[in-house]
Amino acid sequence: MPPAPSTTPQPSFRVGLGYDLHRLEPLAPAGKGRPLMLGGVRFEAPVVEGVAVGPVGHSDADAMLHAITDALLGAIGAPDIGQLFPDNDPRHESGDSRVFLEEAARRVRAAGYEIGNIDATVVLERPKLGPRKGEVRASIAAMLGLDASRVNVKGKTHERVDAVGEGRAVEAHAVALLIRA
Repeated sequence: MPPAPSTTPQPSFRVGLGYDLHRLEPLAPAGKGRPLMLGGVRFEAPVVEGVAVGPVGHSDADAMLHAITDALLGAIGAPDIGQLFPDNDPRHESGDSRVFLEEAARRVRAAGYEIGNIDATVVLERPKLGPRKGEVRASIAAMLGLDASRVNVKGKTHERVDAVGEGRAVEAHAVALLIRA
């Protein structure tokens, strides 16, 4: 049962944090890996030990969009991406993560807020985000109806440490600032 509506005034701004991680496996049909999507942009599949790999997930496994979606939902205290779009729901099998992001943005507006800015980081050994950073930023901004100056994206590596550093996973972090409309 959802909590009772608050009788206190809503704050003028809210902040949400999002995180996502997907393991990387050989691309289908050899494995369960999907094409690598970051921020709605398709990237060349990373090669690990001579094998092209991609993220494993119920939807398109776009870790960056999933993290941003959760940041937006978290900022308004809404259910998270896994609750709204469960990975056992066949309607979301191979689904475009833009649908999740657009629903989160709709809920933000319905709650009386607008998106102030988004700051997102993807952690992945390869491919490097840098050469396509502007394209990813523009893609996310377009999905959210924002000027690209209100979206920032960064790419980092894990310096060959743990599953991400070994090229066996992709990770994303996001922060969203919402402003009372």
